[in-house]
Amino acid sequence: MSKSVFTLSDGAAFAPEPSKEELEQEAAEKFSINDFVKELGEDLVANRLALPTLPALSIEALLVINDVDSSAKDLTKVIEKDAAITARLIRYANCPLYRGRDPIKAIKLAVTRIGFQKVKNAIYAVSMKEFFTTHISVIQKRMEVLWAHSVKVGALASTLAKEQPGLEPEVALVAGLTHDVGKIPLLIKATKHEELAENPAYLDKVLRKVHPGLGGKILKFWKFDPQLVAVAAEHDNLLRNPGDAPVDYVDLVQVANVLAYEGTAHPMATVDRSRIPAFARLGFSYDEQGQAKNEAHADGVEAVFF
Repeated sequence: MSKSVFTLSDGAAFAPEPSKEELEQEAAEKFSINDFVKELGEDLVANRLALPTLPALSIEALLVINDVDSSAKDLTKVIEKDAAITARLIRYANCPLYRGRDPIKAIKLAVTRIGFQKVKNAIYAVSMKEFFTTHISVIQKRMEVLWAHSVKVGALASTLAKEQPGLEPEVALVAGLTHDVGKIPLLIKATKHEELAENPAYLDKVLRKVHPGLGGKILKFWKFDPQLVAVAAEHDNLLRNPGDAPVDYVDLVQVANVLAYEGTAHPMATVDRSRIPAFARLGFSYDEQGQAKNEAHADGVEAVFF
C-alpha cells in the first residue's frame, strides 16, 4: 500500500497517520488466507493443531452406552463421578425437551427419562461448554459470545425439529451446539498471528471462510454421526439445495442460525430468506402465536446451559 508524503514549509517530509481502513487493508495485503489454510492443513497432518477433545468422563460414559451388556445402573455409576455433569444432566432432563409432570432430582431418574440410548446426545450437549473456555484472555470474550450463539442455535434447531418427521430434537440440539466448533482452534491459532489478533474485522472474514471445513474435520475426529459432521461442514452454504431429499439437520441449523442473528448487526440478520432453500424445505412461515410458543420452548432449552 503506498503512503502519501507531504513536504512542510521547512522542507521536512511529513507522512500523515494511516486511517483505520488503510491499516486493515495493509494487514490484509500482508496476510494470506490461503497461506493460513495451508498452514492449518500442515498442522492437522502433523498433529500440531490444538483440537478440542471430549472430557474423559464423557468418553467413559459413551463407552458404557455403546456396550450392549451395560445397563442404566452402570451408566449412572459413571456419571455420578462428576458432580457438574450430574447436575447438568438433571437440569437437561427437566428442560422442555423432556419435561414430565413432576421435576426430577436424581441422576438415575434423569437417565430413565431421557432414555438410555438418547443419553449419548445429552452427554455431548452438556459437555460442550468445556470447549468454549480458554486461558487465553484476549479471546475469552469471543469464546463466550460464540458459546452463547451456539446455545441459541441449538435451542432453536431442537424446537424446529419437533415439527419435522424423522428428526430428533436431541440430535438437532447437538448439531446447533457444534455447528461453529471449527472456530475454536482458529481463534486460538489467530493469537499467534498479529495481523489477525489486532484486526477483528479481518479475523471474522478468515473465520467465516475457514471454520466450516475445519469443524467437519473435528467432528470426524470425535467420531460423531455423519449427519452432525455434515452440519458443521455445510451450515454456511446457504444456497445448498438437496432437491427432493428429506429435510435434514443441515436445513434445521441453517434456519436456526439465521433466526439466532435476528435483530443484530450481523450480516445474517439481513439475508433474503426467500432465497435460502432451507427455509422453503422446512415450510417455515412467520406466525406470531406459533413463533411465541417456539421461542418460549427454545428459551427453556437455552436456560439449561447457563
